[in-house]
Amino acid sequence: MNDYNRTADASQHRHTNALASETSPYLLQHAHNPVDWHSWGPAAFALARDQNKPIFLSVGYSTCYWCHVMERESFENETVAAEMNQRFISIKVDREERPEVDQLYMTAVQLLTGQGGWPMSVFLLPDLRPFYGGTYFPPDTTHGRPSFLHMLRAVDEAYQNNRDQCEHAADALTNRLKQLAQPALPHEPITLDAKWIARMIERSVADYDGELGGFGSAPKFPRQTLLQLLLAHNESNPDERRQKMVLHSLRAMAHGGIRDQLGGAFHRYSTDARWLVPHFEIMLYDNALLAWIYTEAYRQTEDHFYANVARGIMDFVLARMSSPDGGFYTAQDAETDAVEGATYLWTPGEVEAELGTLDGELFNSVYGLDRGANFADPHHGNGEPERNVLYLPKALAEVAEELGMTEAELEARLQPLRGKLLATRQQRKQPMLDTKILTSWNALMIRALAYGGQVLGEARYLQAARNAANFLLEQHRDAAGNLLRVSKDGAAKLPGQLDDYAFFIWALLALDEAGGDEIHRDQAGELAIRMVDQFADPRGAFFFTPAGHTDLIIRQKTGSDSPLPSGNAVAAMVLLELGQPAVAARILHDFAYTLDNMGEAASSLVEAALWYVQERGALHIAPGIPGVDESPLPVENSGASGQVCTDKGCAPAETDA
Repeated sequence: MNDYNRTADASQHRHTNALASETSPYLLQHAHNPVDWHSWGPAAFALARDQNKPIFLSVGYSTCYWCHVMERESFENETVAAEMNQRFISIKVDREERPEVDQLYMTAVQLLTGQGGWPMSVFLLPDLRPFYGGTYFPPDTTHGRPSFLHMLRAVDEAYQNNRDQCEHAADALTNRLKQLAQPALPHEPITLDAKWIARMIERSVADYDGELGGFGSAPKFPRQTLLQLLLAHNESNPDERRQKMVLHSLRAMAHGGIRDQLGGAFHRYSTDARWLVPHFEIMLYDNALLAWIYTEAYRQTEDHFYANVARGIMDFVLARMSSPDGGFYTAQDAETDAVEGATYLWTPGEVEAELGTLDGELFNSVYGLDRGANFADPHHGNGEPERNVLYLPKALAEVAEELGMTEAELEARLQPLRGKLLATRQQRKQPMLDTKILTSWNALMIRALAYGGQVLGEARYLQAARNAANFLLEQHRDAAGNLLRVSKDGAAKLPGQLDDYAFFIWALLALDEAGGDEIHRDQAGELAIRMVDQFADPRGAFFFTPAGHTDLIIRQKTGSDSPLPSGNAVAAMVLLELGQPAVAARILHDFAYTLDNMGEAASSLVEAALWYVQERGALHIAPGIPGVDESPLPVENSGASGQVCTDKGCAPAETDA
């Protein structure tokens, strides 16, 4: 499979910039642009100060389609690059390597424009304060969106001739960012209890699509953290209506084109409400979360449909996204040769040519090719569908009944046909593979594999989880034992963020739960001590970045989910499991207002509240003041409870000597 390895001989290229010394596949994609790119760090900041130039910050990731488009249109354009080099210090950031940079400046872009996305384009003063920004800028002015070159000139004109205006904008934006960096305090008392959780869940499922499954409308995302919350709540509070929502959604996704019907993995999201046409990126974190969810759905229902989907995901990751050292690669691109989805698409004729007429007709009927083409390239062609994304227009059981056979008999016929087409597909040019290894995303996959191995009785999944955990423990820690964020080709770097610690603790506890050596719980406890020491605010929740992080203007706390669970939510859940309810309570206290007002965007925090209430009872938050004291946060490797939280606050627990 192709990957984004560095080009060994830079002399083959007309241009080479400072990114050529990086290891990030995304940064290396831009190493031979005519733009004088720099990586995020003191050297670039010093250049901006010394030359009195604003900074153009461009943030993206290796499998981002529109990042590729903007590179081809603008960053490879000699004229555009010349003006960038003349007017700005240009910095390129891989959002997956540096999520803290992305998170801060994405918040700024959302404040400025009301929306966000990648590529993200932000203009900063030399002191790193943002004053203007957006996302993708086209090469020509269109539909009211200014061209990138026009934008560059206008921003530089403002910086050179209206510096006070730029300073004022930067001051206002930075002050707002500082306000948002700390969770808002509640204006009235809030009680997190069973009734509150039930009410929050009802709000969260209000946009359930009863016809097509899932939540919301196009583009439709799996919403993994909500699905996990619903499964967790149903375990202790069975509700047939909500369980049907979950199972309907899981079946609809598994039948749709969002699932690679040959390979087993899930693409990033569906461009339509029917789950039919995906955005073809394959992300490790999506598949890790979905593997756990489908495994849990099987455990709760004992329906092997969900077990088979879970196995398909995990088998894909082990086969296509695993490094020889045991870690897991980050993502697979959406495009091949600048054509989105090209590797995955079929025509009925291509299928019949590979399978023969009889088997080809069966396959085309089962996987929807006989219903006409369903994929029109959004960036090439005439807009008319020409090829097919494979999907299941009918459940296999229904098709089998129509054909007068059992579902097992139909599956026995289809399995070798899928295998043959997959082998043929593998001979096509493959999407690029981002081969960097991220601690937090690997941790999610370890958790899924550990649970899959436990529930599905698959020893190979459990062994793969152990191997990956050992890889992270050996290769993703510095000399002091602190986690590192990322590695590529054996070189690990960058301090771990909150997600890295919280998710890896989660994974180690899953390994412990799956059985075997008790060392995993000890390792989780040791990492929890470091997490509290480096990230905790004694007055409340955890910061996203560790103490001593010096290259950001603001240190943020976040409680909402992205596609990823909130690091604060996972921290609360693992600390509860490690016997530290006081620290978990502080997190919930700090985000009580967020939970009460925007819980629909914070499913993982709602799940943390669910676990807390089930274990400790209701949590009462007073208005206007932080709900916790400022005493040191005790976390002990033994897992013994360090504090007890009641409605009157937190106090030291009595412990045995």
